[in-house]
Amino acid sequence: MEPTLTIRDRRFRLHTPEAAIHAAISKVAETINRDYAEAERPLLLVTLNGAFVFAGELFRQLDGPFEVAFVKLSSYGSGVTSSGNVTVDIPPTTDIRGRDVIIAEDVVDTGNTVHELHAMLTACGARSIRVATLLLKPETYYNRPERPDPLPVDYVALESEPVFIIGYGMDYDGLGRNLGALYAVCDE
Repeated sequence: MEPTLTIRDRRFRLHTPEAAIHAAISKVAETINRDYAEAERPLLLVTLNGAFVFAGELFRQLDGPFEVAFVKLSSYGSGVTSSGNVTVDIPPTTDIRGRDVIIAEDVVDTGNTVHELHAMLTACGARSIRVATLLLKPETYYNRPERPDPLPVDYVALESEPVFIIGYGMDYDGLGRNLGALYAVCDE
């Protein structure tokens, strides 16, 4: 029987074991290291709170003079579906102008957060912007009628069906971020 756990009013089943997550992040790091071998001070911009665990492991595996900075955006609130509204709670404090930026995301689902952040970084004068995510939900990201030309998601560790996921930095109502594996909600 598949391992499950309960957080508040929801039951979750094991989605991706920890070892598979580590292996997938290592592959992403290898690709980024190749792509940025000649780059000068690339910036890993981590979206808080969800991406901090993914970004921490990824950052430790990056070669060269990478810098890290943080931005806090929100779109989920306390539910299990995106509200569709992205708010910038804490903007990045690092100068973005002329920088090669990699956005580190926990999950790319609707793409609202990535698109909002990409627009903000473009306005700040970033030289290039790429996206790295722990989890991509292609069915929901690439099938948005309001966005026929979605931004590329350059570095994808894992893909998932469109189900709410917790663990490895992602939460349900503030809980579950500390789980080493990924868990999917059972009752959707």
